[in-house]
Amino acid sequence: MASVPITTFLAGFGVGLAVAAPIGPMGVLCIQRTLAFGLAAGLATGLGAATVHVTFGSIAALGLEATAVTLLGAGTQGLSLLSAVLLFWFGARILKRTTVLDPYPPQSERWLHLYASALLFGLSNPMTVLLFIAVIPALTASNDLQAAPVLVIGVFLGSILWWTILSIATALIRSRLSAGATALTNRASGLTLVALGMLMLMKAFGQTLP
Repeated sequence: MASVPITTFLAGFGVGLAVAAPIGPMGVLCIQRTLAFGLAAGLATGLGAATVHVTFGSIAALGLEATAVTLLGAGTQGLSLLSAVLLFWFGARILKRTTVLDPYPPQSERWLHLYASALLFGLSNPMTVLLFIAVIPALTASNDLQAAPVLVIGVFLGSILWWTILSIATALIRSRLSAGATALTNRASGLTLVALGMLMLMKAFGQTLP
């Protein structure tokens, strides 16, 4: 019996790590914020992403995926449009921002803003929702609700581990970059987010690349 929670935890841990690890828009945002403002900014962004993963993981672990699929199907275009707008907004802010080599001052509202914006962005990404809905039920062989908290804890720890690794690795690179290199990296990040916003906009209107 003791092996069941461990297996469930490891399944959730693997899902959290696997969903977080691909470098998508959230990864670009985490890297850019760490380069611009320091390690704590990247960790605040990663915590927002991990909160989204826990939310979606909880929905799937509690067996509510059918309801989520129905709601998502009705609002996919709206979520894609919101995601595109946020990508454009983040990209534009990064492109307009003057490079900052010193970290943010230790003010709680700064970190809350970084966390909240990452949370909103993650919640607007329909692909993340679909990925959790597809993966987690396949990993839970039984419908034992007592195992759901163990699974969700595993998802959170797997996700937050990746964001911590990414933020620390980026912070180490940051310490070796010149101001010019940091500015160039910020510009590249901003352009990448704008390009991803264009792809999300095309997705919202059912278009594909030729």
